[in-house]
Amino acid sequence: MTKETHSKGGYIIGLLLLPYIYKTFLLDYNLTYRIVLLFIYAYFTHFGALISDIDMKGSYISKRFPIIHKLFGKRFRHRGFTHSLLFVGIIAFIGNTITISSNDNIVFTCIFSGILAGVISHILLDIITKEGVELFYPVEINFSILPIKTSSKTEKNFNKFLSLVVVFLIGYRFYLITL
Repeated sequence: MTKETHSKGGYIIGLLLLPYIYKTFLLDYNLTYRIVLLFIYAYFTHFGALISDIDMKGSYISKRFPIIHKLFGKRFRHRGFTHSLLFVGIIAFIGNTITISSNDNIVFTCIFSGILAGVISHILLDIITKEGVELFYPVEINFSILPIKTSSKTEKNFNKFLSLVVVFLIGYRFYLITL
């Protein structure tokens, strides 16, 4: 999938998880701070949705973080480690460790919740491509559900559909707030 499709997927998972994040972590804060925290969460769902491609030369994220790309790109093949449940577990562990060591700082909670939602969305989207992902890395078995080819007309149409879903979910979330 392309950067745009992954970004929209990150927003969708982030918006689907938003009621849980809001009720569990944000209700104790004043409205202005909640809005700032929601923007932080949204930004990091976008960032998390792109980070799995750090292992791919020429990807948006590897161009932004070339040193990290060199670490991952030389050691792991694309759609391997960074597209696995092991990677999700490591991200969750690191996020949990940092959050706990910062006395449950709400900013870190929003950052790592967003990253985790984005990484999960990335894997879910790549699993519906023809290339698939090594979900249970280091086991070298690719899992693929649908034969969608990256940058194909089908993906572009799927991307348009995801845009509609994002708009719908944003509208729906604002509707719920007004009740």
